[in-house]
Amino acid sequence: MRGFWLRFAILCMALWFGLRLVLALLLPEVPLGERLVAIAYGFSGDLQALALVCGLLALGFLTGRRFAVFWLALTAAAVAVVFIAEVLHWGEFQTRLGRLAIQYVRYVREVLAFVDEQVYLTYLLLPFAALAWFVGRRLARWLPEGFTRSQRLACVGWVAAAVTVLVFGRSVAPTEPLRPLNQLASNGYLEMLRALRIDLSQWQGLYWAPSAFAPADLALIPNKPPTEAGARTLLDRPLALAADANVLPRPPADLHPRAPSASFKHLLLVIEESFGGKYWRDLHLRTKYMPEMQAIAAAGVAFDGVHSTGSRTVRGLEALFNSYPPLPGVGLPRDEDLSKLPSLPRALAAAGFHPIFVYGGWPGFTNLFDYWRSIGFQEMLEREDFAERKAQLLQRENCRDCWFETSWGVADEFLFDRVLKEMDRQTDLHERVFLATLTVSNHLPFDIPAGRIPFPSDQRRPEYAIAYADWALGRFIRQANRRPWLRDTLIVVVADHGPDVPGAALLPADNFRVPMVFYSPANLTPEVIEHHGSTLSLPVTLLDLLALPTVESFYGWSLLRGETQVAPVEEDYHVGLLGPNHLTVLVRGGAPFGWRYDGRQLWPDQPDMAQARQAAALFGYAHERFYDGR
Repeated sequence: MRGFWLRFAILCMALWFGLRLVLALLLPEVPLGERLVAIAYGFSGDLQALALVCGLLALGFLTGRRFAVFWLALTAAAVAVVFIAEVLHWGEFQTRLGRLAIQYVRYVREVLAFVDEQVYLTYLLLPFAALAWFVGRRLARWLPEGFTRSQRLACVGWVAAAVTVLVFGRSVAPTEPLRPLNQLASNGYLEMLRALRIDLSQWQGLYWAPSAFAPADLALIPNKPPTEAGARTLLDRPLALAADANVLPRPPADLHPRAPSASFKHLLLVIEESFGGKYWRDLHLRTKYMPEMQAIAAAGVAFDGVHSTGSRTVRGLEALFNSYPPLPGVGLPRDEDLSKLPSLPRALAAAGFHPIFVYGGWPGFTNLFDYWRSIGFQEMLEREDFAERKAQLLQRENCRDCWFETSWGVADEFLFDRVLKEMDRQTDLHERVFLATLTVSNHLPFDIPAGRIPFPSDQRRPEYAIAYADWALGRFIRQANRRPWLRDTLIVVVADHGPDVPGAALLPADNFRVPMVFYSPANLTPEVIEHHGSTLSLPVTLLDLLALPTVESFYGWSLLRGETQVAPVEEDYHVGLLGPNHLTVLVRGGAPFGWRYDGRQLWPDQPDMAQARQAAALFGYAHERFYDGR
């Protein structure tokens, strides 16, 4: 039995070391010496993961040898599945398995559909099961014919080791300012364990904070309470909501409206999936793959210095609809009462707008419909509402490529067709309409309809998917220009986040830059607003432009005021503030880190302690407000 455990341990450690070695070779920008140190730290994490796997295996062995063979095959299959998931996860997110894997496990049906479409899971299940059984049978040759008492005690020891890791195990690698090093040193098993153990409702003592806050530190907080010099903490002060706290004046003259802003009867918000990052920041890539968006920006009011708050769609939705700082985690927990958040749909409904959301994807994935309903949307459409249109199109003769959808939802062009139809209907029924939509085409597996763009449609390349999304958006704007309601409508096009999160910084906020455009040819003169800002500021900016009052306590600041702003950002439980020249990050369980920012790239630097104090006040207060309702 001792020989079995030794052989099995060597097999697992070799597999994990090979994976880590491949990841190290994919990080040429990191010095070789630092990569070797990260690999050494990772070895200790792999040992803890080995204890978990062996403990799971030992549970089966305690039942006897006959069941042990089956359990061995099952464990080998589980190790292989996690290994494959690690590879796929790294290819998509440049991170080890962790909080996203735990988050998505709640949506098994949707995740299996996504994976099946990307790696043809259905066709691989039987061969994979057969291979796992074959490997299990081969490994079973290392087992003794019967388990003695001492061998059973060894199994108990492995179970005890696994329980110890479950309770106390964690990565021993320190948090480094270089994000690739942290990922290289981490272990997928431990990262998932970490995600399960983290209590997101806890803040104090986990993030750096000064001994006292000065009034200047509270400048980013809406409806902030007065603070005396020398006050020990901000978090023991309740949020005082004032009825006129966010009553906004009419828009400034420097926006050059051709007609009074009150002429906007309708608001149409188009949220483009992954429509930022390098494809928008790089002018060459923008011209090649996003010419329609570039033309829309040139014809509207373009906010060229806006950054998203994170790298996930739920982060984008929180920013655009709730104007709330990105608290640690994948997004604000969907099992919390999100109706207590400030809400753009609710603010617009109070002003007479009818809020509706049109979505072509899964309504239950990450509880999107529950979220939209809780923040005030009164009507919501999802992919099943496209069934009638799909049937009509498929009944046509020569119906090649007349309908297209992926596991994520209907292709963008068909989503926009429904948006136009709903705007036609809703503007007849309601005096004021607020319609929001979220696209899904620019996402793995990057499948797109043929014949739409001058690039191959069958190669599953992200740049081709963004080119298709851009084509569909341009087609939509041209069709909207022929609608009578456009004269009274403000169209806002904005990305939820960038396409990926590569980068050397611990929090790669240089990849969070996204486009945002206000489009209304009859009412707005084209203009580029270059000052630094955040998508979190969209609600306040819209209310500013529309001259609407609200009692919603938004955290954003109007982008029309000509003032440079900071952008709150979050990634992997770290939070920070990105200014036009500097990024300061509050590390979970560590000291602040800093980077210089030139608008395109981050460079390691000393933390800006004034910015760190503001970050501690902003995020600490927002955390207290959300979790304690204060």
